[in-house]
Amino acid sequence: MRVDCVRIGSVRLCLALMLGMLVIPGYVVAPLLFAHAGSLAMAGMLAGEIFHMTNLGLMMIAAAVIVFWLRMRSSGMQIGRLRWSLLAAVTALIVINEYSVSPVLADLKAQIGVMDLVAEDHPLRQKFGMWHGISAVIHLVASLTAVALVAVGPIKPGDSCSS
Repeated sequence: MRVDCVRIGSVRLCLALMLGMLVIPGYVVAPLLFAHAGSLAMAGMLAGEIFHMTNLGLMMIAAAVIVFWLRMRSSGMQIGRLRWSLLAAVTALIVINEYSVSPVLADLKAQIGVMDLVAEDHPLRQKFGMWHGISAVIHLVASLTAVALVAVGPIKPGDSCSS
């Protein structure tokens, strides 16, 4: 088995992990938490921790894909601009959510206190809702971009490991 074939398989696994790490917490775990945690405050705290850890893992996986692709490119394999652009987009969206939007949400949560005790029409709660919506849209776009990245595959067609 060629080293490049192992790298292709590793990239394929990394891309699938990225997609799973975006979809499962955002569209399975978080809704379950808010349905069963008993309070908005508890569900929000747990979801925030899950998203934080997931975002860190996603950034590490993106770095691993970059290293694999650079090694593969140095051995003559073609990655293509589309793949690089999609990976850059997913990574940028994750970084924006983690380091720009999440701190705003955390600050608003600290100002609000216990979310369950604050009226829905309170200005801070409405501002929190707006920023939460921004975060959700960023997460959705990142998820869809990851779907596209998995769909186009780890390398341009033509470089195969069938031999």
